Amino acid sequence: MDLTISIFWSSYWTWFVADANAGFRLYELSSLPEAQKFSRPIKLFRGTWHYSGMPRVNRDSSLFEVSAKVPDGFIYHQNFISEAEEHEFIREIQKLHLTPFKYYQFTGKRRTASFGWQYEFGSSEITTAPDMPAFLLPVRTRAGNFFNIDPNSLVQMSSIEYTTGSPIGWHRDIPHFGVVVGISLGAACRMRFRKYNRVRSKTLNRDEILSIELQPRSIYLMSGPSRESWQHSIPPVKELRYSIMMRTLRTKP
Repeated sequence: MDLTISIFWSSYWTWFVADANAGFRLYELSSLPEAQKFSRPIKLFRGTWHYSGMPRVNRDSSLFEVSAKVPDGFIYHQNFISEAEEHEFIREIQKLHLTPFKYYQFTGKRRTASFGWQYEFGSSEITTAPDMPAFLLPVRTRAGNFFNIDPNSLVQMSSIEYTTGSPIGWHRDIPHFGVVVGISLGAACRMRFRKYNRVRSKTLNRDEILSIELQPRSIYLMSGPSRESWQHSIPPVKELRYSIMMRTLRTKP
């Protein structure tokens, strides 16, 4: 039985990719030289890797499975930035005017600052936000190029501070936005996923929840089913954590 996986190409980084046909397992792939391209399926263990036009990368038996399960469309990569860059981002975020996150009449523990566009719960529309600070622009370009997304299409950015004990409840991002990119800073956290249902049973099977540990300096992308068909949440963090979020606007039909 062929194994079809979705992988993205990079000239010198390692990638983690979600495989829907194998129970949403993550795989790590070591990259090939930039010049190498594939025009036909190549064997990958007991399956087949398919090339679909976007530059992609595959390696031989150096590929190994990571003990994590995530939805299709979720792509994760460790050590996207250096420790020095991480510390500098945290220092710059701490200088921002961060305000407590508000969900209707409730005030959350985490503090945020939005740029480009912002959304207030209870409103049906997004509104313009302050321009993105200069220190965020280079990493936006890097993230866009990393995922083969036009960096200029990442028109919304947020900087978020999670004090110890701060959670994020189950949710999908609002429909005004498209793909979501996140960079983790400071401390690790666990991101959980569950299938989105408008009417949810009070008894949730533990097997229905997928999760992955987001390491400091890592980056992820949520698109496709992971963005549309699954909710995500973060349990209360155990240490001070920061993140940089980027989003595209959804294309209207």
